[in-house]
Amino acid sequence: MNQPSLLVKIGRFIFLLVLVNLIGYISAGYMTPDTMEWYQSLSVSNLNPPNYVFSIAWGLLFILQAIAAFLVWGKASPRYFVLQLGLNMLWSFTFFYLRSPLWAFVVLILFILALMANIKSFAHANRLAGWLIVPTLLWSFFALYLNWVIAF
Repeated sequence: MNQPSLLVKIGRFIFLLVLVNLIGYISAGYMTPDTMEWYQSLSVSNLNPPNYVFSIAWGLLFILQAIAAFLVWGKASPRYFVLQLGLNMLWSFTFFYLRSPLWAFVVLILFILALMANIKSFAHANRLAGWLIVPTLLWSFFALYLNWVIAF
């Protein structure tokens, strides 16, 4: 089997970086001044980090996800990866645009399930790729707690 050229590999990696960051960009678009004013009015957990921490954390997590997807390119089905990206974006839409912490909580549970399935799928093809998704899973459990406090 022929190995792809270095240029093809670089193109794949850039595609994945653009894809995951596009999801982040679209998701951030739901955080308008109006929705952020609404968010500031919510009763949040004492463990809620400052807002800038979320963009730093998600930026790093998206890079790890892109690396993981690159490592399994052509070796694992992308269905759970694509599903988790879609659910990630849906959470932002549901929480901020629809202003529905309860439905966002439900979406977040589905997102976590998709992450778990993706970890299993990626790890089967490349152990490191599976481990690279684990920080997103851990952060998502923390997000689930934060969302729980707001919703309930």
